[in-house]
Amino acid sequence: MAVIGCGLVAAGPARGFTLEAREPGRSEAARALPELARLEEPGAAVLVLRGEVPAAKAAELVRLVRAAAQDARRRFLPPAPAGLQPVDVCLLADTARYRAFLDALLGPGHGENDLGLFNPYRRVVAANLDMPPGHLRHEIVHALVADALGPLPAWLDEGLASLYNEARPVEGGLELGRTYRLDQLRAAREAGTLPDLAELARSTGRSVYGARSRAFYSLGRFLLLHLDSRGELRAFLAALRAAPATEAGQREVLARFVDWPVFLAWEGGLPEQRERASPREALPVR
Repeated sequence: MAVIGCGLVAAGPARGFTLEAREPGRSEAARALPELARLEEPGAAVLVLRGEVPAAKAAELVRLVRAAAQDARRRFLPPAPAGLQPVDVCLLADTARYRAFLDALLGPGHGENDLGLFNPYRRVVAANLDMPPGHLRHEIVHALVADALGPLPAWLDEGLASLYNEARPVEGGLELGRTYRLDQLRAAREAGTLPDLAELARSTGRSVYGARSRAFYSLGRFLLLHLDSRGELRAFLAALRAAPATEAGQREVLARFVDWPVFLAWEGGLPEQRERASPREALPVR
């Protein structure tokens, strides 16, 4: 989950979320955790992995985070602005430690779920290692997107991060899976609750994170996966950033890049096999 919701793409240069005038750019709760590794890549903020996990597990998680970050930059991300503060990637060994960390980070009564989060104001990713590793990739991509692309519509921010919930290493990067949330997309189509492009363009965080969250999340993921399969994802994001920051501007770019009948036919041809999900996957992945 990225704990920020924005209505429309902000045109112009990318900007990082630090808001130092309102809140500290980094968290004392995060920096109290032991540092495990620092991942530095050109055109991106440093990712500082922190936590109390065995060395072998830490090495595995470093590889996971590096692979997701490198793949997202290769696939669709432009360089982020220079001079950004590091992002603290906090790896909490189990749900109890994760909940205690969120209480220290956000204060009691924060209302967050157990799946993971990215807090742009404190520049913290928090990962609950009781959860499947796709949730850590999801939150890492939220952090990279916030720096490189700036504020995005909620459906787009979550769609980009959700690309990485299901992925496997291949030569040259990651292969993005085509089953994660596919059952939710098809259930929404069958029930007549799947948004069309016009509704997607006018959606807000309230609608994306509301009662139809599964329909919005799954549609966002598979629209972006469709564009990626056509080699058009980077161009689509560039066009959205250049378009007027209005519902009409977003609708025009969606209509230009997405042929709705073609997309539905593509989705209909995807295999039926469903991913093996955590029992707690019923929680909304935000």
